[in-house]
Amino acid sequence: MTSAGPGRHGTRFPSGRLVIVLLVASTVLWAVLFFVTLPHLQTLAGGAVPFDLRWSGYSLADAQALLAALGESGRAYYRNPELVLDAIFPALYAASRALALWWLTMPGRLRAGRVAPAWRAALVALPVFEAMLDWGENTGIAILLGTWPDLSASLVQAASVATQLKLVAAALTELATVVLAVAVFARWRRRRDSPA
Repeated sequence: MTSAGPGRHGTRFPSGRLVIVLLVASTVLWAVLFFVTLPHLQTLAGGAVPFDLRWSGYSLADAQALLAALGESGRAYYRNPELVLDAIFPALYAASRALALWWLTMPGRLRAGRVAPAWRAALVALPVFEAMLDWGENTGIAILLGTWPDLSASLVQAASVATQLKLVAAALTELATVVLAVAVFARWRRRRDSPA
């Protein structure tokens, strides 16, 4: 599971240990956001769901209602710590998932031969795309917080689309990572249990 150095298929980077450390770090930060800061925001908003978790998006009226319900202290909490932590998370998420997907599709892990380079590139690009959308969403939310109560309808729409696409990209990234991890583990078990 560790890096094997250059070999028949080229450089064996990243090491399994690095991938695991990054996955754990991103999961810990996600847990802080998902179980601490976002629920606290929802409580401050009287039960209204924060922008970051709205799968179906949000309208100008939705944005106005949420920011009004948050009040001054809630809007301040959204700025810091929520958006501060969420400025770090996308980079950590992209690095952890991109390296995990790269590691899982290295020659010999998923199949005997190589995984098509185009497929590997597409898989690695998925969490990077998710991170870019997350940063775009965060920027939009930060501007909405800064311009409250004079909200721009076009900015709300852009932030809403970024939120929806981010959540879809994250779901696809997680699905791909889990499916590939299960397939790699199953192949490893078959090879380990097969007679020499």
